[in-house]
Amino acid sequence: MQHILENDQLTVTVSTAGAEVQSVRSQTTGQEYIWTADPEVWARHAPVLFPIVGKLKEDQYRLGEETYRMTQHGFARDQEFKVIEQAAQQITLGLTASPETTDQYPFNFALDIAYQLTDNQLATTYRVINHDPSAMPFSVGGHPGFLCPSQVDGHEETYALLFEQKETVSRHLLSGGLRTGETRPVLQNERKLSLNPALFEEDALIFTDLASDAVSIVPQSTGQPMVTVRFPGFPYLGIWQKVEADFYCIEPWYGLADPVEASGIFSEKEGIITLAPEEIFAATYSIVFH
Repeated sequence: MQHILENDQLTVTVSTAGAEVQSVRSQTTGQEYIWTADPEVWARHAPVLFPIVGKLKEDQYRLGEETYRMTQHGFARDQEFKVIEQAAQQITLGLTASPETTDQYPFNFALDIAYQLTDNQLATTYRVINHDPSAMPFSVGGHPGFLCPSQVDGHEETYALLFEQKETVSRHLLSGGLRTGETRPVLQNERKLSLNPALFEEDALIFTDLASDAVSIVPQSTGQPMVTVRFPGFPYLGIWQKVEADFYCIEPWYGLADPVEASGIFSEKEGIITLAPEEIFAATYSIVFH
């Protein structure tokens, strides 16, 4: 079911299917900011990643003597959430453990996702609670896709990322969705990264040591930010485009894909968070729509 958040600047559509933001549209110009989920290209808008981020080696992990299977980015994005609370500019959606999730992840969890619209900004807050009697390992992250048309008003458009601070940073390389342990320099004391299809021929850009807490997508023709994603506290950031598609994803993460030599032991997975019984984890990122 779809739910609408609205003010005098933006109309936001959120679905209970995967707790996914499906649309953000300007009230004044009609501009759509979120990728349209074209099934021929990439059939998602802004999926929620939980209880893993990225891919597991051989799509499996071990807890004690038991082995569990889970596909890339976890199961939350394919689950039906319940509405916990709703107002004109705010909605909270919740997911709890079920027989389907326990087959993949044997913990009594609660995942609440709150969306708050304020002026031209949409904040996303993840709240994870461990209702299990044992410690609970997990990762969580966002994957919003932003519509970036290659043709705008009759001209060819290209885009760049503009980081909050000057960055000297390398990307972590992937093979088959797993981190190889190799890195490649991307920026050298620079804020601007021009985006082109060649950057994504080896999958996503993965950054683990950014100085910035925010990054913007900037159309090269205007030089003015289109969207800005603010992610204070998130230790990792992914940038992804399906090659030559009309979108870019900016992905704040608490977690990473497995390395190619992963042990498979879930507690040893890099970036994993562990909650004690009844402990609560919360994190917020926000998107400014210019």
